[in-house]
Parts: sequence; C-alpha cells; structure tokens
Amino acid sequence: MSLFGQKCIRCDARRTKREYEGLPTCEACEKEIRARGRAANEDRRVCPVDGSVMGKDVVLNVIIDRCESCNGVWLDGGEFDLIRSTITEAVVMDLARTPF
Repeated sequence: MSLFGQKCIRCDARRTKREYEGLPTCEACEKEIRARGRAANEDRRVCPVDGSVMGKDVVLNVIIDRCESCNGVWLDGGEFDLIRSTITEAVVMDLARTPF
C-alpha cells in the first residue's frame, strides 16, 4: 500500500486507506453504497398523481421516489435542503480550488 492508500476499487479515482467489506473504498463510494442499501430496503410508494408504484433513485446520497409513468419526483421532509446544501458545498469547494 502506498503512503496515500490504494485506489478505490469502486470509482478507481480516489486514493484511500479506508475499507468497506474488505475492499479499498473511498468515503464517497461508501456513502453511496449505504444509501443504495437503504433505498433497497425502503417500501415502494404509490405516486399521488397517477397511482403507479414509484421507483427509488439515489442522488447525492439522498433517496428520491420517482414515478416512471408521469416522471414526478417526490422528496421526503428535509431531503430538498440536504440536496441543496450538498450542491452548495461542492460549488464552494470548486471555487476554493480555482486559481484567480
């Protein structure tokens, strides 16, 4: 293992000293894996617009209910704020890395 760790086995982009399920896994990939696991265990909901069973998508580690029939997207309480803060944080980090 190098000083900075091995490349993440999942994204092959980041170096990490972390492991998840015995494999080198960066923090971002581990969060995504955990979110997908939670989504798989959540009950599927019925679309309030057309009554179809909605699918689950994971976006920015937030589980979103999405109707494949009418393309409606439904968020639970606090999920919109979580998405907004994650995007804001990423923009600030990008600006901090940009040379002036």
